[in-house]
This record gives sequence, C-alpha cells and structure tokens, in this order.
Amino acid sequence: MTYGDDPLVADPTKDLGKTLTEGEHLVLNIHQHPVVLWKPVALLLAALTVLGIMLSGDRLPFLVVLLVFAAGLNLLWQIYERNHNSFAATDRRVLRVEGVINKSFPMMRLQKITDMRLDQPLLGRLLGYGTLTIESAGQDQAVRELRYTPHPTQAYRRLNAVILGEDRASTEEPFRRPPAARAAAAVGRGARRLVAGTARVAARSSSAAPDRRTKSGHAVNSPVVHTSRHSYFGAGDTPSQPDTGERRGRRSSAAGGMPPRPADPSRSAGMPPRPAGVPRPARGPAGASGPHTPQRPHRGDDTDEIPITPRGPSRE
Repeated sequence: MTYGDDPLVADPTKDLGKTLTEGEHLVLNIHQHPVVLWKPVALLLAALTVLGIMLSGDRLPFLVVLLVFAAGLNLLWQIYERNHNSFAATDRRVLRVEGVINKSFPMMRLQKITDMRLDQPLLGRLLGYGTLTIESAGQDQAVRELRYTPHPTQAYRRLNAVILGEDRASTEEPFRRPPAARAAAAVGRGARRLVAGTARVAARSSSAAPDRRTKSGHAVNSPVVHTSRHSYFGAGDTPSQPDTGERRGRRSSAAGGMPPRPADPSRSAGMPPRPAGVPRPARGPAGASGPHTPQRPHRGDDTDEIPITPRGPSRE
C-alpha cells in the first residue's frame, strides 16, 4: 500500500512492515523534522572552515582532511538513520522504530494513553516542528516523548481523533507550510520577478535604440563620427557634404526665415586648374581687390627705421 498522498503517512520501512499485524491499518507514520540534523551539519561546516583556513596558508595537514571526511560520513549516517527511524500509529496502538544496527520497537496500546501534550517553541513555529508528549497510567512508559515532530498541529489532531475514536475527516486541519518556508518562497518569487522585469526593460531599450552604424563601422552616437564628419572650417570631409552656412540656411528656410544662400560651386566642385604659362597674380595694390595695407616692421627686425604706431585724433 502506498501512502504518498498523505503527508502524515510515509511509506513504511521494512522493519515497520514486519511489526504490523494482519488487518492493522496505519494512520500515522512520520519521520523527524530535518532540523534534527543541525549538529552533524554544524560539525561539517566547522571542519570545512578549518580546511579553508589551512588551504589559505598553503598547508594541508592530513588530520584536517581526515576530520572533514569523518564529518561528511557522520552526516550521511545521520540522514540514513533519520529516514529509517519513525513514529507510527495504527487503529490499535502507537509504536516507534529505532536503530539501524541495534533495533528497538517500543509500543503502547491506545487504551493506555491518558494524556497528550504538544509543545512548540518559537523556532519550532517558524520552521514547522514540535514535541509530542504522551502520558499513560503505568509508571514505565515505552513511548513518551516524540521530539522534532513535523506538522505538529496536524499530527496532534489526528492522534487525538484516533484515540477518541472520532472521524478523521471532521478533525483534519489543512496543511500549510511553515512561516519560514513561506517567507523564503516569497523572497524567491520577488527575486525572479525582479530579474524578469530587468530583462524586459533591457530588451525594450535595445529594441527602441538599435545599434546603427555608418559605412566606416562607427556607431551613430560615437564621438569618432562627429569629429570625422565636421571640421573647423564649417565644411565636411567630402565635397558633397554642404558647408555650415548652407545647413544653417536650410534650417532657417525650414523655420520660415530668410531663403537659404546658394551653395558656392567652387567649394563643392573645386576651382578650375590654372593654365600653364600663366603667372600667379601678384599680391599688392595693383593685383589686390582692395586697398593695400603695408606691413609694419616688427620691433625685432634688423632695420634702421623706428616703427611709428599711429594714434588716434588728439583730444587737444
């Protein structure tokens, strides 16, 4: 028979199956809460800490390695023993299965149980475990204290129903995870939602601003493109790119202002080459288009003339 659907009735072990009589129905079979393993887990963590300290100092003593190995074996043995030991209740009696090598099967009939108490500390309420105490009329009690009982409230109510002969369906309480497990699940859901939201925001930003690149391979917003396209003289590197004045004229005409200035063909197409044999025009009063302004000698030049700086009209 499989009891996998009921959290309070685990599959009976081979030793427990041997103790059940014909026609006896199993109503409760629970193992201790995993928190019972806190001692071997703490011992293993301490051994690993010592091993890490030794490895940081470039030392690996054989005694520390042996300690870590022994702590790991102890933890595995405690886990196996926890899964083997159990507390069970049938429609006739309550019993315990204890020991792997030295086995023990204490038992008590339901008619001998007089009192029962449930103790659940604060940590037990957070993690979901408690202690069941069973009292009987005799002085020597085979089954008395059940420590680290999982689902303590549900186990207490079911055992009461079995002792009093009541219907279990009317006394069952819905199973709920302990507060610590619910808090951990809520934190995990929040972390998953945060990661998913961050991924969606990153996907939207990447789709809204694609990585467009020019022919040279630079990104559009890269400073290399701006410095290579524009020069200090207002024109681009290529003759086909309009100069600054033409671009300003286009913007002003688009805004409703003055019409744009026509582009200078000499800037886009270049000046025609000078014919061979034609001398370069002299620069001076005769060849210049404007009045010739003689250059003033500098103070450091080797000349006998004294530079005269023109002054404005006298105020006298």
